[in-house]
Amino acid sequence: MKTSTFLAIFGLLAGAVAAEPASAVKVNFVDTDNFTDFTSSYSFPDRGRETYIKELSKFIERRAESRLPSDLQLEVVITDVDMAGEFEPWHGPNAQDIRIVKSLYPPRINLSFRLARADGTVVSEGNRKLRDMSFMYSVRFNDDDPLRYEKQLIDSWLRQELRGQKRT
Repeated sequence: MKTSTFLAIFGLLAGAVAAEPASAVKVNFVDTDNFTDFTSSYSFPDRGRETYIKELSKFIERRAESRLPSDLQLEVVITDVDMAGEFEPWHGPNAQDIRIVKSLYPPRINLSFRLARADGTVVSEGNRKLRDMSFMYSVRFNDDDPLRYEKQLIDSWLRQELRGQKRT
């Protein structure tokens, strides 16, 4: 009897320790099949999409949590992504899966967000159409990162949106 009680309590404690704390930032991508351009391949439009979703989600969570006061929660819903650059398949079959980055093809992200207190009081919310027409001239995080322009766009938005919030 004592052993089973001990195991039951240990199981509850182990579950409590293993449970991750609730994140203050939640990111969702909606209807990704209809995104303007969120792929690493012209020939295979699904290639890279899941990896990009995971990577951008982690990036948004990490950057927002570093700026977000502890009493606020942020929900972000990404509704469209048009990555910087385009595929130009007319250059021939050997070039159809090469993303050509020119100032003519800026990154674009459409999203909605909600910034709220733990009690549910909304601090701010809205829809944003993020664009960066001068993306070729800004400082980039990592030139080897296929999402470097999109991350710069998100980071600029977070800086602006969370500017008035005091980190505690």
